[in-house]
Amino acid sequence: MGYKKNLSIYYCGMEECKPGHSFGPAIRPHYLMHFVLRGKGIYQVKGKEFKVNKGEAFLIRPQDVTYYEADLEDPWEYVWIAFDGEEADAILEEYQLLEDKFICQIDESKDSALYLRKIAEAFLNRYDERELMGYFYLIISSIKKEKSEQKRDYDKSYLDKAISYIRYNYSYNINVSDIARHVGIERTYLYKIFMRYQKMSPKQYLTRYRLLAAKDMLGNTKYTITEIALSCGFHNSSMFSKSFQKEEKISPSQFRKQLLEADQ
Repeated sequence: MGYKKNLSIYYCGMEECKPGHSFGPAIRPHYLMHFVLRGKGIYQVKGKEFKVNKGEAFLIRPQDVTYYEADLEDPWEYVWIAFDGEEADAILEEYQLLEDKFICQIDESKDSALYLRKIAEAFLNRYDERELMGYFYLIISSIKKEKSEQKRDYDKSYLDKAISYIRYNYSYNINVSDIARHVGIERTYLYKIFMRYQKMSPKQYLTRYRLLAAKDMLGNTKYTITEIALSCGFHNSSMFSKSFQKEEKISPSQFRKQLLEADQ
């Protein structure tokens, strides 16, 4: 996948949902935020369920399995914005939307509803990119920050920086030493942080991230096994197949065949 722009808006739109309308379980390759203009619904992620109401937004992170559903009596109307890039990580950190936070409140006194409708209309009507970005920043600035901002755990900050580096560089020939160097800590310290928060080593996390990207390519592209292996940061198809077999208990070719048969 390689390097991404500092900030990209991929798509946005608006929907007035019918009672019980749902989406998922699904995985997104980028950030996706839903801003609720009216009504309510539920959002499920990482084994948790959140009730989301008018004036709130829920965040979908890349590679998270999510599900959301409109209320049966008071279904929501929302605007969604799909975005990504290194600046996106910084923005979400600034507004305290960290790895363990999925819901935020919107300051409706800042004309957020107007800007949300405007960005959806702008995207639909062959938008000007500067106009779209302008609305995006106005919308993000309406997110309410928590009043009691506590000093952030340094280890969590290191973890987020490491994961962000992996996200944007997994397709290159990087290793654990490169990650530690980017974060600015020793390899052994990085290992302890990953074991504490992710219950796996940095090497395991990197490999699993690459395999997740490879599975997506196996199901959605016609690239060869070797092309997918190299695109996802593996040195060769043999190493890729060995890692894939260990993790999935089947070969990449068998995995692709199962997906094709399921679609028929």
